[in-house]
Amino acid sequence: MRTRLHPLALILSLLFLTAPLAAAAPPAGGETNTIASSETWTEDAHMNGHVVVSSGSTLTVNANITMETGSSITVEDGGQLVVTNGALLSDDLNAGLMVNSMFATLTLNFGDLADEGALQLKFNHAIDASSKMNITLGNETINASGLDIVQFDAPLNNTDLIITFDSYYFTPTYVLWAKAIYGGGNTETLLAQDIEASDAPLYWFQSGFNITAHGDFTATSSTISGADIRCEGLCRFDNTELVGSAPVEAASTSSVAVLNSIISGSRSDEDIILHDQAQITYTNSQGTGGTTDAWVRLLSQRSLSTNIPNGSLDIYDIGYRANDWNDLTDENGDIIFVEPGATNEWKRMVEWMDGDGVLHQEEATITLSITSSWGTFSKTIDAPSTTEGSIELDLPYVAVTSVSPESTTAVANKSVSGMVSVSNTGDADVSGVSIWCYNGDEVVDTTQIVVSLTAGESKDVPFTWYMYEAGEVTLTCKPLLPSALSGISDLVVDTTGADSDIITWEYEEEIEDFPLIILIVALAGFVGLALFIASQTRRQAQPKAYTLHEEDHVVDSTEDDETSDAHDDGVEEEEDDDEEASEEMEEDSTSSIYDLQQESKD
Repeated sequence: MRTRLHPLALILSLLFLTAPLAAAAPPAGGETNTIASSETWTEDAHMNGHVVVSSGSTLTVNANITMETGSSITVEDGGQLVVTNGALLSDDLNAGLMVNSMFATLTLNFGDLADEGALQLKFNHAIDASSKMNITLGNETINASGLDIVQFDAPLNNTDLIITFDSYYFTPTYVLWAKAIYGGGNTETLLAQDIEASDAPLYWFQSGFNITAHGDFTATSSTISGADIRCEGLCRFDNTELVGSAPVEAASTSSVAVLNSIISGSRSDEDIILHDQAQITYTNSQGTGGTTDAWVRLLSQRSLSTNIPNGSLDIYDIGYRANDWNDLTDENGDIIFVEPGATNEWKRMVEWMDGDGVLHQEEATITLSITSSWGTFSKTIDAPSTTEGSIELDLPYVAVTSVSPESTTAVANKSVSGMVSVSNTGDADVSGVSIWCYNGDEVVDTTQIVVSLTAGESKDVPFTWYMYEAGEVTLTCKPLLPSALSGISDLVVDTTGADSDIITWEYEEEIEDFPLIILIVALAGFVGLALFIASQTRRQAQPKAYTLHEEDHVVDSTEDDETSDAHDDGVEEEEDDDEEASEEMEEDSTSSIYDLQQESKD
């Protein structure tokens, strides 16, 4: 059965469908609104409250939204905030131009107000009375020490007023506003952000509202004024002006793009702070300038892991100000060499773009070393530009691979020689390695064994081993580890060493024919004594060969000798042939003497 639609109901339905929908708008009474589906703000409005853009949703702003102080927009992961041809504007901004920097200059022009008037400058605090702060306009210079407002007589007839500062004052000092007073009390005020300045960076003292982007935040051809912006996903600024909305804080997970945009007035010395591994594209854009960097990369901390417990670190040119110092790794070989914290912030900055758009990278190095009697082992690396880095020293690995005495038997109280084979299978050379040898736990008496090895080298080293007792002994030889390397013993040495075959040491056997030796020695002594006596006898006989100059006395002596010889022949008939031959030689000699004497007389 077909049902007919009542004509009145049809008319009402058509009217409802053609009626204008209520425009989407921000909260106005301090409440929190959650956007669960896509929403667009197209009407200029005042926002007082909080908006959460949920995952899968998009908030598009095509209007000028004035943000009440303390309001916020939060974009959840997977959500999007898109500002296109619109603006998010804080209704309460407080900025200043820092003028205690060198060469600070302000240029003011209030238009054609009057021929003459007064000009006032307001500082954020009273200048210390003992400090130097000279301010010059034209030919007039005022010492601002002890003051928070200075005043000049000035032309206000569309004239450029150029004010310079000469200070010796290290407390940050800001001009908050400049005021023209004319015509009996009329005033015109220029806020700091509206003053043309050179070498006087613009700083914002606080933000008016918050934008937290866990998801995506894109601003195109728009203005974001007085925002505290924090990015964890994508933040993209294209042909956009950020006024008093810096620094933009970019988490390690974020990606920031600044394209054809202007950033003016930061609350710190940086327009954008990239934390850890955050990514940035910065193209054809202008930052606050001066002493304010366009962006910096700030690490949360800086740590190293090494293979050297208590290793020495020489750290050079670290961070924004190229700091140097020395340090030690802990018992595990690790170190946090730059701790988190505001006082270490410059040491945690590893790259930055300065106010003139010049990109800088720290040129830091770290040298790890350990020194021992085997030598000094060291390695130098470029300092890691990440929160965590590592450095591994090339080390030797020394092992005794064999112990080879030349014999398996030896005599106690004597020695046996042999060879010790030593290898270095590590990646570093080593020198002065002492090899000690043991019988069980006792050090045995060997010649000194010292060896030096290049990486990958093996050597056979000779030794001599002394034992003073009989027994069966195995010789164990191993490298002597320097105490400085005890913490890394498993990395540099094989402490088990190597064992020789069993060596049997025996006492020397006693000789049974020992009395025969004594007899031989005695006989040799007797023969030697006899030879000595014969030698003495010959020496006594030699003086009987007289000279030619002893005539009568020689003859008499010769006769006596002959008589004596005759007597001796009768008494000592058992004298050997050698003694008779000697006597005959003496007689012949005597005869020849007489002959010579007779010839001499003639």
